[in-house]
Amino acid sequence: MNPYQPAPLTSFKDGANILLDFIGGEAAHRLRDLGLREGALVAIVQNTGNLIVRVAGCRIGLRRELAMQILGTPVV
Repeated sequence: MNPYQPAPLTSFKDGANILLDFIGGEAAHRLRDLGLREGALVAIVQNTGNLIVRVAGCRIGLRRELAMQILGTPVV
């Protein structure tokens, strides 16, 4: 069991490994098609301006507004 509360992807630092808990917003369906779905493990590659995450070996760039609608918890 993870003791952390879900937080937006924008709140994590570069290099953090995050387990996705919730994908919200109008683009949720498209994000799920890209592999960003509940239960997926992602790595924060870059969190300055727009976010770059790695999921399933692919790097995906996300607008900051969109990344704020994706909630996850850190994997320690």
